[in-house]
Amino acid sequence: MQIRQIKNIYLKEMLDTLKDRRTLISMIIIPILIFPLLMFGLGSLVSSQVKKAQAREKTIAIYGEEFGPELTKRIFSQEGLVRVDIKRDSLAEFLHAKVIQAAVEFSPDFESRLSRGDTAGVEICYDETEVKSKFALGQIEQVIRQYEAELVEAKLKAVSLSKESISPIRVTPKNLASPEKMGGFFLAMFLPYMLMILCMTGAMYPAMDLTAGEKERGTLETLLVTPASRLDIASGKFLAVLTASFVTGVLGTASMTASSLMGFMTFDEASVETVSATLSISPLSIILVLVLIIPIACLFSSLLLALALMARSYKEAQSYISPLMIVVIFPAFASLMPGFEFQTSHTFIPIMNTSLVLKDVLLGTFEWERIGLVFLVNTVYAAVGIYLAKRMFEKESVLFRI
Repeated sequence: MQIRQIKNIYLKEMLDTLKDRRTLISMIIIPILIFPLLMFGLGSLVSSQVKKAQAREKTIAIYGEEFGPELTKRIFSQEGLVRVDIKRDSLAEFLHAKVIQAAVEFSPDFESRLSRGDTAGVEICYDETEVKSKFALGQIEQVIRQYEAELVEAKLKAVSLSKESISPIRVTPKNLASPEKMGGFFLAMFLPYMLMILCMTGAMYPAMDLTAGEKERGTLETLLVTPASRLDIASGKFLAVLTASFVTGVLGTASMTASSLMGFMTFDEASVETVSATLSISPLSIILVLVLIIPIACLFSSLLLALALMARSYKEAQSYISPLMIVVIFPAFASLMPGFEFQTSHTFIPIMNTSLVLKDVLLGTFEWERIGLVFLVNTVYAAVGIYLAKRMFEKESVLFRI
């Protein structure tokens, strides 16, 4: 192995990689732009549609108005709620046809039971599958709860009691979690999962382009006749794919985190406090995240390089590599599962072990023995992957498949 030859091949492959439009888009453009577009573009679209649905008039049918005149009056004093007369036996038909969004039916003894201090019944019919219908339900329930609160307050005053007297115990929750842990809690939910996916996708296109792509272009043979050994060639290509994988993972997660934080800042004060906590994540956690993804990026890069080299064409390489995304998604999803904690048996499951350890690290839990063991196991897996890639470059039957 000659370091100079590996360096030359690495620089040559990185230059070719940066010239390739597909690789450049997948490695840099998509990680930087995709998350802001999703956060602000899709978020703004959803928000605008929700506001439009809330602002639209919602037609309401009333049955038994004479049993609840005061509440009926309050309901239709709400902006956006319009009364419509529908026969009771046609209610379901008109509700499903979106002619009306909800219907309110008072029990015959509604007012009389309230005046006696008993519980009175009111039924609200709506369509759970329709957004406007659910908004109408929410508005009606809000009116009823407000009316209910006024009735309770009036009855308490009649017997010289206050609202506080029926709730004599005041509970004050006090969060003792550190700002670092709160920040880690926000990031630990999605960052490990996204890191695995981004490292995988970042390595895919360079691995295919530097192997099957070169076969199609006829440039692989030119490289093989240079003084560089097969090991030097394999090492240079592997380092180029690894660089793309690592850069994609780091840029993607940084863009995603920044987009999420800026998105939260547009909301209420409580969200701003959450953002402040997130920004206080410890530098040690950040360093450990970067260190822990190195062996997993090495594993992805080596395996993708070996698989892509077996293909005769770029398209065939895609068919080999695409199913691997499913293999990565399921174990990486462990960090998103609530209550799913690291067990000893998870240590030897690649991807899952990294995802769970990253979750602990981001939460400020530094179990050094576990972290070291996972790093060691993944390093061994990566070494096996690198060895397989090297063996593929030594096989003439693989290099010159036609």
